[in-house]
Amino acid sequence: MNTKRVSRPLPIAVTALVAFFSALGALAVSNGMDMAQAHGNQPQHAQTPMAMTMTAHRSPMLTAKAVALRMDMRKLWEDHITWTRLAIISLTTNSPDTEATVGRLLQNQTDIGDAVKPFYGNAVGDQLTALLKQHILIAADVIAAAKVGDSAKLADAQAHWVTNADQIAAVLHNVNPRNWPLGEMKEMMHRHLDLTTQEAVARLQGNWTADVAAYDKVHQQILQMADMLSEGIIEQFPARFR
Repeated sequence: MNTKRVSRPLPIAVTALVAFFSALGALAVSNGMDMAQAHGNQPQHAQTPMAMTMTAHRSPMLTAKAVALRMDMRKLWEDHITWTRLAIISLTTNSPDTEATVGRLLQNQTDIGDAVKPFYGNAVGDQLTALLKQHILIAADVIAAAKVGDSAKLADAQAHWVTNADQIAAVLHNVNPRNWPLGEMKEMMHRHLDLTTQEAVARLQGNWTADVAAYDKVHQQILQMADMLSEGIIEQFPARFR
């Protein structure tokens, strides 16, 4: 039996999606190097920009309240990438569970916004939720355009996705500028888009090994993001975590 895999021709839009995440990855690296040079540090080949970001923060407070916040934040963002993955699978296969899966993913964005309300107020939490829901809906537009090979719609969705990511970064920076510098927050968000796009592209290509590897990278990066957020809150409100 001939088991050789026959490669499928890829729509131009999927090729554009590959180029998009390559550009985002280059942008994240560039931002990381710029921040390192601005602080008088030379780039270290052994560290990624994200690793350099994390090592810049102080040693975390280890009280019970601080640990609880970290675990809760990790759970929220792990739900984010887990339900995003399930939504990607549903959207690329026209699965009958798509509506329920996307609905659960959107609920996660409300949960994340609610989690910051005790520290930054209802208005900020609601604003963050609204932007995160846009983040999810735009991602669905990106996948839909790539799936049908509509390059024009894909380019438009990609541009909106980056703009939305920068808006999320700005909201977080504005409430905690000392611990969440704007450049670091943008880098974090752009890297999230990059890795999520890699995951979607691999699935559209039917490259299951790359698909699994991309999810592992998404998971690792989102834990770094969750820790950065929880540590920033603890640093800003230390009295609440003693």
